[in-house]
Amino acid sequence: MVERDITQDLKEVDRMVRVRLSPWWKRIQSHVAQAAAEPTWEHLPAAVLAIYRYLGQQPGYSLNMAAVFKMTHLASVIHESVGDDEEGQAYNQDMQFSILIGDYIFGSILKMLVEMDADHLLEVFADTIGQMNEGLVMKYRMNSAPEQVVARTRASLYQAAFTTAARLRGVSNDAIIWYAKFGFHVGMALEGHAPSNLETENAMKHCQKSQELFPLINQGGSPLSGTALEMIIRNNLASGLARAAI
Repeated sequence: MVERDITQDLKEVDRMVRVRLSPWWKRIQSHVAQAAAEPTWEHLPAAVLAIYRYLGQQPGYSLNMAAVFKMTHLASVIHESVGDDEEGQAYNQDMQFSILIGDYIFGSILKMLVEMDADHLLEVFADTIGQMNEGLVMKYRMNSAPEQVVARTRASLYQAAFTTAARLRGVSNDAIIWYAKFGFHVGMALEGHAPSNLETENAMKHCQKSQELFPLINQGGSPLSGTALEMIIRNNLASGLARAAI
């Protein structure tokens, strides 16, 4: 039996994000548009909903976590938009607002996690935010390869989503590691398939890694066919890549 389409759930996630950020929503529209131009804006919450559904989390909880991850991505995009003197961007009120609103969103994320009794996952989010910041340093100061930057700034979010879902499910420590790796490679494949991002060859490599990891997390025999986890991959990757990833 195929799960119901997640389109309505994604709309609900967008509504939840707007409500959480309603005091500043109109002021941050340029940042929202910038974030929405990236594949992460749609792929990430869909992947969160998919893995949380797959591991049996309640719909409301899954929606909240998808909103948390979408807001994390938005805060990162806002912080990335802040340049420095070397880039010709003067420290003015607009820059100060961007810094503060990014911090405000991170604060809202922490509040949501506490409200959800998920504060035990703060370590995962702290590590992920650290990786994302490291990726920005690699991008703007070290001229690192695009794949290395995407691994830190974007795939780390998918890795965190799969890790938190596995932790909440209460699987073994070994299985949590497998889920984390699976999420990372699914994220690299989804992000890499987007135009002007990674080359298709790299996306295929990460799809192959996903294929190798799935049997490890599927030892309980939970079927993947027809689930949202399958559909998010099929709908966003070319058919050959999708077959490899699932």
